[in-house]
Amino acid sequence: MRTYRFISVLLLFFVFNCSEPLCVFPKEPELDNKEFPIGNTEEYYYVQLNGEINNEPRDDDYDYYFDVEGLPEGMDYFVNYRTISLEGTPLETGTFDIIIYLDVDGPFNNFDEDPERLCNYSTSKRYTLIIE
Repeated sequence: MRTYRFISVLLLFFVFNCSEPLCVFPKEPELDNKEFPIGNTEEYYYVQLNGEINNEPRDDDYDYYFDVEGLPEGMDYFVNYRTISLEGTPLETGTFDIIIYLDVDGPFNNFDEDPERLCNYSTSKRYTLIIE
């Protein structure tokens, strides 16, 4: 019984004296889980994804920054706040590993002196794009 009390006290000490946020329900950026449709070199291709911060009801109060690696020639990406679109007419066929990076900054409408912190401020996800 003493062992359980000691462990409980030690755990409470760690939780309340930790300078980093405790991420039991992690607040962190997240990208859609999505399977890209197959495209071809003769048609305009368009797909869009959304970013959000899970477990954060104020995720509109953050700035979102996207970057993309691995797009085939002829395609580009465009950002509209929390939405990123991959579009264009691909000039080459193949299977492409697309990596989308998302960084967030904020919150900016938080009037508390000590704002809640996120567990992570960035994420990335790998998608597969097939062009025939």
